[in-house]
Amino acid sequence: MHKDRFNGQVAIVTGAGRGLGRAYAIDLAKRGAAVVVSDIAGGGASGEPDAGAVVEEITATGGRAVSVSASVATREGGQTIVDAALDTFGTVDIVVNNAGILRPAMFEDMTDEQLHEVMDVHLFGAFYVTQPAWKVMRQKGYGRVVLTSSSSVLGMQGNSNYVTAKAGLVGLARCLALEGAPHDIRVNCVMPFAASSIRQGNEHVGEDAQRSAAAQNAMTHRRTTESVSPLVLYLASTACSVTGEAFSALAGRYARIFLGLTDGWLTEDANGVTVEQIGELIGRISDPTTYAIPTRMIDELESVLARIQVLEGAAASHPPVA
Repeated sequence: MHKDRFNGQVAIVTGAGRGLGRAYAIDLAKRGAAVVVSDIAGGGASGEPDAGAVVEEITATGGRAVSVSASVATREGGQTIVDAALDTFGTVDIVVNNAGILRPAMFEDMTDEQLHEVMDVHLFGAFYVTQPAWKVMRQKGYGRVVLTSSSSVLGMQGNSNYVTAKAGLVGLARCLALEGAPHDIRVNCVMPFAASSIRQGNEHVGEDAQRSAAAQNAMTHRRTTESVSPLVLYLASTACSVTGEAFSALAGRYARIFLGLTDGWLTEDANGVTVEQIGELIGRISDPTTYAIPTRMIDELESVLARIQVLEGAAASHPPVA
């Protein structure tokens, strides 16, 4: 990718006052983007986010940036963030939804406050910031949206609120990728794993806690913001050739995480299946040896329909003997 790939483009990065968001904002600015550095209010004391300091760091080296202190967890806050881009730089080309919090608890102990706080910031925050930016992107016929999901969707104890929100973002990316395709708007998820501020607040809970802590500690020197930022910048660039996908960035290993369907079992009599048959065939139903990776729901519908037509066609060509 050319060093100045983002010249003339305007990027919004939420949760950019520290950690991963700060790294994304600075790297985008280094490559020519004007950046809206969004974060909640904070003066930088005791590790608090400081969007203003990030802006100063960018402008000190000749970059263009503006800070905005607004919560992503409200529609008004999302509009304020996008308005900062429009009022200062005239447009918006890129949205990196990075803002996040953790409120760990085992499921039986999860409170309404813990549930709603996390869902509001991670899931609804992505809606509230992306939607007003989307209208600008659709009109101009170009845009890049990066949603911050998490490989915790593979399974994680003690954070059911967080995992649920992150799984929702994968679904959102799949939907927006289809809606955005005619307008050259590409939407993807990044699943970062860095030693950032959000993880420092995560008290390990559940049976996997000790193993998780040991593995994380052993990889600390590789779990850096610098190891994640290149993937995010690619997904935010004109060079990005994918949409509707999710990519994990873990300690220098980059991988695609995907939704797939096994071939499963197709019965001749859909209305005569018994519970016992499902129990007997659950291994075949679950067998991942042969699978498909659909890009949309209609892919599954049409693939099953094709199999049914073959099955019923074969049955029709061999009628039972009287």
